[in-house]
Amino acid sequence: MSCSQETGTDGLIDGGEDLKATTAKSSNAKKVAKSIYGRLSNFADPNQPEEDLLICNPEIYGFPLTRNIISGRMTHLGKLQMGVSDPDTGERISGCFGVPVSCEINTETFRQLITVYEVTYVAANGDEFRTIEQVTINFPNDVEGGIDYTTGTFGGTEGFEHAIEIVGGTGRFNGANGYMDFMNAQFGPDGSTWELVGEIVY
Repeated sequence: MSCSQETGTDGLIDGGEDLKATTAKSSNAKKVAKSIYGRLSNFADPNQPEEDLLICNPEIYGFPLTRNIISGRMTHLGKLQMGVSDPDTGERISGCFGVPVSCEINTETFRQLITVYEVTYVAANGDEFRTIEQVTINFPNDVEGGIDYTTGTFGGTEGFEHAIEIVGGTGRFNGANGYMDFMNAQFGPDGSTWELVGEIVY
């Protein structure tokens, strides 16, 4: 699932886009399609209560998925606001989170999880957009005694034209729609890294 591709978009995600000015001038503008690119990473939210973990089906195998804190940069958003949760209650306070809402184990191979995540991407100025993400998690590696479930790759789920659907937001992303797909998506014991490419209309 990991594919190498030079994007040449560093300037786009690191540039000094004036988000407040863009918000003001776009509030009455006609919505248009724009390319979108991101370079992101995540790690499991350490404050998530154990009872809130999503257990994949069939639950007999006890395979849990965590809520993830996301950081990175994206065009149109700039530097993302990293997720913050309450250390006492585990409740989400602000920033970017990926929350699993369904998970099915491929019981033929036990090397795939078919999942759906709901994700919130929050821009530097507080505007945000939301997505529904069809994600297949792959475990291609082995360790002594069986499958290595700490490393692997992930990407879109077969049967969907795009992995990610943009489903609205706030501020200048109010009513936003579009799609994104994964590139170079991989994970290890400390978290995941990936890129996103697609199109957003706002």
